[in-house]
Amino acid sequence: MPAAPFPLKGAELPGVAEALAERYEAVAVSSNGLFLSALKEPAEEQSVRWQALLKADAKYTATGTLGAALSSYTRLASERPRGRLLELAERSGPRTVLLAHDAGLIARYWEAGGRELTVVLQQSARRPAGTPHGLWLLAPAEDPRATPTLDGRTVEVVDRVTEWEVLDGLCLKSLRAAGSHS
Repeated sequence: MPAAPFPLKGAELPGVAEALAERYEAVAVSSNGLFLSALKEPAEEQSVRWQALLKADAKYTATGTLGAALSSYTRLASERPRGRLLELAERSGPRTVLLAHDAGLIARYWEAGGRELTVVLQQSARRPAGTPHGLWLLAPAEDPRATPTLDGRTVEVVDRVTEWEVLDGLCLKSLRAAGSHS
């Protein structure tokens, strides 16, 4: 099962990851949670105050320029989730499909490791015998025909037929109805 983004409107997002994971026996993973914990670890290992990273991030927000120190930390942090996701997939079984959602931090640090993390996971999922067996990325979108993005960052899709699924209103209604009967 290849990597596949699922574009849907942001207002429809709450509860969808959990419902998809339950319906299709995928393993839902909060990308923000994973990335944030991976960002904190090198800071702790190198005795860098978390407040200093938050200050650097605030400066990035204000200026649009990612400082060298924060860039270094985000690149290091982006390497760690890949290993953790692959371990999770291996522990969950040979046909595990990971459902990544809540991926704003990966998009925020796209140029400093986020894109590489996404691409490496997609490439792993595209190998039939690879781990994970599949990768689904829940990507909010206003236009179901537009190329999937994470906060304006284009998510690579090699084949729209096998790597792209739009969750339409009927699908979402079905997911919610199934969840209410659980």
